[in-house]
Order: sequence, then C-alpha cells, then structure tokens
Amino acid sequence: MPAQRVIVLCVFALSILACTSSPADKAQHLTQEELQSQLVAQLQQARLPAEALAYVAYPLTNPTEKVSYQAEKSMQPASTMKLLTSITGLELLGAAYRGKTQLLAYEQAQKQMRHPLVLQGVADMDLTLQQLWFLLQQAYDLGIRQIPAIHIDRSWFNPARQELSALPFDETPREYYNLLPDALFLQRNMLGISLKSTAEQLSGQFYPSLQGLELITDQVQLTDTACSDWYPDLHQLAFKRQPHAVQLVVQGKFPKNCHNYDYLQLINRVDFTRLAIQQLWQQISGQIAVPVLEQKAAAATVLLAEHQSRTLAEVLRDINKNSDNALTRQLYLAIGAHQGATETELTAITSEKHIRSFIRKLALDDSSLSLENGSGLSRTERISPHLLAALLQHAFRAQYQPELLASLPLAGVDGSLKRRLTQAQTLGKARLKTGSLRNVVALAGFVTDQSGRVWVVASFINDPKAARARHVLDSLIEWITKQSDKIIYDNTTDLV
Repeated sequence: MPAQRVIVLCVFALSILACTSSPADKAQHLTQEELQSQLVAQLQQARLPAEALAYVAYPLTNPTEKVSYQAEKSMQPASTMKLLTSITGLELLGAAYRGKTQLLAYEQAQKQMRHPLVLQGVADMDLTLQQLWFLLQQAYDLGIRQIPAIHIDRSWFNPARQELSALPFDETPREYYNLLPDALFLQRNMLGISLKSTAEQLSGQFYPSLQGLELITDQVQLTDTACSDWYPDLHQLAFKRQPHAVQLVVQGKFPKNCHNYDYLQLINRVDFTRLAIQQLWQQISGQIAVPVLEQKAAAATVLLAEHQSRTLAEVLRDINKNSDNALTRQLYLAIGAHQGATETELTAITSEKHIRSFIRKLALDDSSLSLENGSGLSRTERISPHLLAALLQHAFRAQYQPELLASLPLAGVDGSLKRRLTQAQTLGKARLKTGSLRNVVALAGFVTDQSGRVWVVASFINDPKAARARHVLDSLIEWITKQSDKIIYDNTTDLV
C-alpha cells in the first residue's frame, strides 16, 4: 500500500475518533452543567441562595470525572464531621481499640483495706450500673469487706470535669445529645424519670431508683393543659443538694391526668456516681455510706477488676448510624489522651494536633478545618467538601475500610437514612453520614452508580433555612446513582 494512502487513511481514522469522542465529552460536560443548574434551581425554589450549597463528588476509580461546586469552601458540616473523627480514630487507635474502667487499690486485697479503692475511667464507652456492680462484686470476691473510701479518678481527660466550665449548646442541656464527655462515663449520667398525675396529685419515681435521691412532687400546680406540652426543662425540675439527700423538685405547672416518661441527665454526675457506688457497695458488702471522693490517684497500681468497652469498630456503628454525639466526643478526646499529652495541655487540644498531623501526612490542606469536639454539634466546626471527600477517599483504600463502611447508614435501610432515599434507584446504593443542625443539612460518604463504580461525595448546605433544601442533597445522590462509565455516542453527528 503506498505510503501516501496509508497517511490519508490514518488521518481519516483519527478524524472519525475525534468526531465520535468529542460529542461524548460534550454530552458529559452538559450533564454536569445540567446537574448544577438543577440543584441551584431547587435551592431557589426553597428560597435559598446558590452560595448556601457546596459539594464535590467523583468516582474513586476516576477522580478526574469530578462534579463540584464551591468544593474548597469552608462549611459547617453538622454530624458529617463524625466521619473525620471516625477515620482518625480508626487510623490512630485501630479498629480493635477499647476504652476501659479499672478498679484499683494501693495494696493487695484483704478483708479490711487500709487505703481507699480507686475507680479510674479510661474513656469507657459502655460502663453501665450493671457493669459497675460487677466490678465491685469482683472486689468482694477477692475478700474485701471494709474500705475507708472510694476515689473517683476522671483525670485521663483534661479537664476532668468539663461541665464546670462548658456552656450549654442549646436550651435542652439535659438531653442525651448534649452529654459532655467523661473519662468515667457511668450510665452516661442518664436516669429515667416517670411522672404521673391525676386531677388532684402528682407522683413519680426514678429508673433506676437510687438511695439518697429524692423526687419532690408536692410543689406543682396541676392545670388543664395538654400533656404533650410539658417538658422537664431547668425551670420545671430544680436540683437541690440537702445535707442528707439530693433532691429533684418538680415545680411550676403540670398537666392533670398526664403520664410523662423521660430519660435525661437529671443530676450532677458527681452526685450520680457517688449515690450509685454507695448503694451498690452497700448491697454487696453491707458497708453503709462509704465515702466517695473525686481525686486523682496515680499511685494506685494494684488492679482488682477491669471492664472493657466494645471495640471501636462496634462503637462506630452507634456513632455513625445513630449519629451519637456523646460517643463521638468520647472518641475525640480518647484520640488525644491515648496519643499522650502534658498534664497542663487540654485533651481536646492534643486531639486536634494529632488529627491535623494525620491530615498533613496525607499531603492534604487542612486550612478549611476548624475543630471543637469532633461531633459536629458545634457552631464553630468547619471543613470543606474537598477535604472531607479526600479523607473518605483515603479511608476507602485503607485496611479498616470494611469497619468504616459497616458503620454508615445504608440508604433506605437503617440508621438516619432508614426513611430517606428509599426509591428503587437509590435503595441500598449509598452509605452516607447525615448531618443536621438548625442552619445545616449535609450528606457525605459513598454511592454506587449504574456501572458498579463507587463514588465519594461530600455535600453541605449552610443557611438559616437549610432544612427546606434537604431534597437538594438527595437529588445529588440520585444523580450519582444514574451515572455510568459507558461511552455514549451521538449518531446524528456528521463524521466528515
């Protein structure tokens, strides 16, 4: 074949390839433009500005196929910040990490101890009253019958008692989601309270009941208001410490013929721990009203008993599927405490240092990041979609990927996504962490498209009316599930 003819054929073939691929690229580009136009239009319909939205999404196998809008913008992430804490925890602590509570002594076990026992918290996630009973029972089984006191050591976190200085996040500080972290996380300082009224009187009780904790119900005015309107806020339930008891006084107005049950932080955690230990030790040993004091006890080295919490891999399911703020804040401080800190440095500061160090080792820019407690329950925490997506991309390739994926809500199936993204196109196709505050909605995680490719996505809306536009982020997820890696050709294009 003459060389000139070969050149002509090659040029002709290349021209065909150029003509056929160019429309495909154009079509893909238009599809992305249409996505952005659709999302902005939905925002406008919800009366939100386009500037409220920021997102990035791309297939992990081809990050250049990226769709994004304001991806570098530092945004308030709400609970999607839990992904950062989860990934860092898995990276620095490991999936098998367990918090613990130790019962220690200054001397070997004997019938009458000369020195106090020490209950030391080391970020236990699961210490219940039943587990506390078992720790004390083990001391009894070792032959201990009389003790001069029990010291409570919360010093693994600094400050040991955050409640002394922390401001409430909102107007419902007794709710579980507002629980502050504590190295000794006994029963998460939560108690059940049942209040039941007739037309003439109010009665009530605690669950579980504690000796030395009294519920005063004779100081209320019964009214004909709706039972659903009553809430046990700080004005309705007053905490009072008396010489021989701790009291919770129901005051103000209470509806007639009403039965109300709540599970709340009702009393000071120091009093709660003291009353629980005194009651359980008395039941076990017969010793009445053993003194219980808050005191650091580094010299107590004899281990009598120990409780270990679930592994981090298991705890993450509560953190991410149920968006548990309290456990996330425990994990955030555990990162700093476990990595080591000076006695004067706040544990939260140490945690932030190690998190930023981890991010920088990945050669990622952390300038968009602002941290407070790692849970997203904050008015100051910030992160960009770009940084969060990059961290998710790293985690997907890490050895702990299965543990992280298993912790994320599955679209339309469980957790905070159980009633969301339930249509056939998205059902079971996304593992995403949700985020919601008064001025934030967010989604971040992994989505599978029609070709089976896994996409990473991070998306935020920040606006006082953000809740109006939750469906905008759902539309982004739906768009991803419809994507394919197959090349589409426009047969109407002239190949000449």
